[in-house]
Amino acid sequence: MHKMSYMKVSCGPRSACVGSRKRYLGAVFTLLLYTLGPVSGTHAQELTVNEQYEAAFLEMYEDVGNLDKTFRFAELAIAVGDLEGAVAALERMLIIEPDLPQVRMQLGTLYFQLASYAMALTYLNAVVAHDEVPDDVKQSAQDLITQIDTLISPHRFNGTVVAGVRYQSNANGGPMTQNIRLFGGSAVLDEEYTRQSDWDVSLAGQFNYVYDFETEPSVTLETGVSAYSSWQDTQSQVDTTLFELQFGPRLVFTPKPGTALDLRPYALVNDMALGGKDSFEGVGAGLDLAFRTSMASAWTAGTRYVDRDYSQAEEVGLKGPRTRLFAGRTFGLSNLTIGTINLSAFNEDTDEKSSAYWEYGLQVLIQHNLADLSPQPRLFGRPLTFSPAPWTLSFNIGFYDKSYDEANPGVDAGVVRQDDTLRSSASLVIPLTTRLNLLTTAGYTDVRSNLPNYTNENWFSSVSLLGQF
Repeated sequence: MHKMSYMKVSCGPRSACVGSRKRYLGAVFTLLLYTLGPVSGTHAQELTVNEQYEAAFLEMYEDVGNLDKTFRFAELAIAVGDLEGAVAALERMLIIEPDLPQVRMQLGTLYFQLASYAMALTYLNAVVAHDEVPDDVKQSAQDLITQIDTLISPHRFNGTVVAGVRYQSNANGGPMTQNIRLFGGSAVLDEEYTRQSDWDVSLAGQFNYVYDFETEPSVTLETGVSAYSSWQDTQSQVDTTLFELQFGPRLVFTPKPGTALDLRPYALVNDMALGGKDSFEGVGAGLDLAFRTSMASAWTAGTRYVDRDYSQAEEVGLKGPRTRLFAGRTFGLSNLTIGTINLSAFNEDTDEKSSAYWEYGLQVLIQHNLADLSPQPRLFGRPLTFSPAPWTLSFNIGFYDKSYDEANPGVDAGVVRQDDTLRSSASLVIPLTTRLNLLTTAGYTDVRSNLPNYTNENWFSSVSLLGQF
């Protein structure tokens, strides 16, 4: 764990602390940064932090008037995820010395994270109204107030727009070789149908409207629209346009502070065009479940069912339902790193059984916040002075096993297709402003099939701008 750089202030009676208020400015705002962007550490270090947390708790109660010890406990309480304990400690500081606007700022931030918006507004409004608070701090408080006003309004709008350019070594998903199987025999595929590299540009958007019934437990009605289009430079036959509308309620139960049970049933319609031609229309429903046990820990599960109706005559055999099941676990690996493990099962039950299959997958995602709050920041803390927040690095790897129901006589009547797929990628998110990010991604996909027609690999890289509102 990092040793926090704050000035020591030993306080006895209240009067002894009055002249020390401003000395807490750096200390408390270092703590604020600690809350918004946790510090790094290995598993062994986390155990050390827990030990320090327990010791600080005892020291604080042995000397309840010492603001130093109270602050130190609050610092460590945030480090171990005990936000309620940090709140209690900081509020105790205000009992001893009420005129500490920086502490009120920290309390407003913590209550915001705990979704206790009324209490957060009380403290944040006090910060904005205080004459001695710097303008940039008042602006931070006002930004949080604006977010809270949006969250507590019964009508909420938000959205994300992504625009990017991508290179792929196998944009058309062609096989690795010209030697393929055709009607049970060997054949030579024309080279233009094997793997072809290409560039594409893409535009994607996700737009949501939420109506909050302002009940307890929380009940909202959500409508989401997503759209995606990509345009290839040369492989125009794989130009893609996808549209989907989701609609349904969301119920959130909070058994205790810091935990939440989230249920979202929804109905959906979607439409896809490939190569400039309508491909399919789909109608379906789904259910998402999530149980958050702490700020960085959650269980997720869900299902999704879509019945597709294909437009093109050559795709009629693909008509039928698609069903997806998934379950996942998100947990903190360190104070800066979050890991996620997902299991999935996908069934494509088409009219043409040689196109029907089950696919089982295992995905691992590691997300690391490149933040360093030490006195001498490391290389990747905020390498660019204009970057308003730390960079985020993500690694994703997935393994998928796909088994088809029947052999395809047009390929080989004696062989039922079996694919094993590896998908991997690494992404770096660079904040340019509070609402605009630069996203860079590189990845590799490897498909190994028992039929040479479907064995392929693809290297890709992309650069995108991601805007949020």
